[in-house]
Amino acid sequence: MWGIGGVWIGLGKGKGGAGCTTSALELAYAATQRGRRVALLELDPQGNATDVVEPTTRAVGIKDALASLAPTGGQPRPAPLPLAEVLVPTAWERLLVAPADRYLGNRAVDITPEGISALRNARLSGELEGIVDDVIIDLPRDIGKLSATGLLGMEYLFVAARATVWGAQGAEEMRYTASRVTQKGNPELSVAGVIVTEYDASKDSVRVLGEMRTLFKEALIEPPIPRRSRVREAIESYHTPCREYGGADLEEVADRYQKIYDDLLKKVEGK
Repeated sequence: MWGIGGVWIGLGKGKGGAGCTTSALELAYAATQRGRRVALLELDPQGNATDVVEPTTRAVGIKDALASLAPTGGQPRPAPLPLAEVLVPTAWERLLVAPADRYLGNRAVDITPEGISALRNARLSGELEGIVDDVIIDLPRDIGKLSATGLLGMEYLFVAARATVWGAQGAEEMRYTASRVTQKGNPELSVAGVIVTEYDASKDSVRVLGEMRTLFKEALIEPPIPRRSRVREAIESYHTPCREYGGADLEEVADRYQKIYDDLLKKVEGK
């Protein structure tokens, strides 16, 4: 169905501020550096990832692929669009995005079971074959219908978390949710690893990281992503991947994400 190594990857978080969107963007960029074409599906109504990659149009979005057919007030609703039709070019080379905006939050209210299964059906049918090689799904913070939609669609989930007590708790909650989805609706789903982001090596962070090593064992990806103040400058202010923004500090961050992506690709190709 897919070319060798083609994979649907998800990024999730249990708590806000975990660096999930940055991780999704950096992994997407890492994939393009291997010559792969990537579709970024943003399921977060805040639309931060969409803003960063600067789509050429926002006339369509991921919400249109999840549209509900259930009538409201006696009036039928528009039929959902194929996922391929909501992918638009971006300012990032070899990257397409299914844009998100605040109206995506409305879809979480009225989405039908068919809508929740839309991404899974697109993956199993090979709808994006020939259009992209990899798909990366950026999950919202809340574990609700939109998160369920993403978890049902992906094959591998990375959980982003900071080395804090709440960050560790949130990562464990997301891992548990993924295990339930694996049991109930997406047997292909597995947790690819827990990415510790914005690690500052403070006394408390060192302590919590040790506890996370005990909790997650081999699922914890080593070494953690170091905290570098210019990451937000590059991503949020200049809408630029770390490697292209430049500097030894950001090269280090980019190298870590490149290795995470490359290791996953080797795992997929080895199956």
